[in-house]
Amino acid sequence: MRRMKMLIVVVLIVHMVSACVTTSFYKSDKLTAQESDRTVLLLPADVELSELTAGGLTEINAEWTAQAQRHIDTFLKKALSERKAQLVRLASASGDTNRLSKQVQILKLHGAVGRTILTHQYIPEMKLPTKGDKFEWTLGPETRLLREKYGARYGLFVYVRDSYTSAGRAVAMFLAAALFGVSLQGGTQLGFASLVDLDTGDIVWFNRLFRGHGDLRDEPGAEDTVKTLLENFPT
Repeated sequence: MRRMKMLIVVVLIVHMVSACVTTSFYKSDKLTAQESDRTVLLLPADVELSELTAGGLTEINAEWTAQAQRHIDTFLKKALSERKAQLVRLASASGDTNRLSKQVQILKLHGAVGRTILTHQYIPEMKLPTKGDKFEWTLGPETRLLREKYGARYGLFVYVRDSYTSAGRAVAMFLAAALFGVSLQGGTQLGFASLVDLDTGDIVWFNRLFRGHGDLRDEPGAEDTVKTLLENFPT
């Protein structure tokens, strides 16, 4: 819950400094020319759907989250196929606790690095002096384990947090505006997608999504979110 509160703060700051729905950063604007190197490993999407309570707290909804994960997975596969990438699916690691643990660690690392990028790459006041105008972010050499296991050159990582205004929150928003002229935050959709060179761990493409609408609980909404997340995807 504390992490989610911090994430919401970052979202609000990003919203204040940028009106764009998506913004992409590139380290390389194309996949490698060799057809054999256009293989992309699709990692499980890191998704959480929550309800925004009257008091402004978020409560994760497991059913909504499961629906969103299924929908996003379907449309990510469709999108990569349309871009003629050679898609490699992550095999189940059930029974192999060591490999499963490493995969989970890499996914968590991507979430942490991505949130750091949101802060230090998108917010001018928070830019790191050592990076200047360069886009240099990495997940580190641990990603080579995925390269060796699946033979894919790239990995596509997706992170999404979506919240929906509860009835109580809607009432609070209405009363705050009517009685005090104060605007309370409603549900928001925040996400980012990263294309990672699995040989080096470097993030070669990154796209951020932030908006106050969208619904991952149904297929049309999930398809729209995936399309938006993959805008300007290198081909």
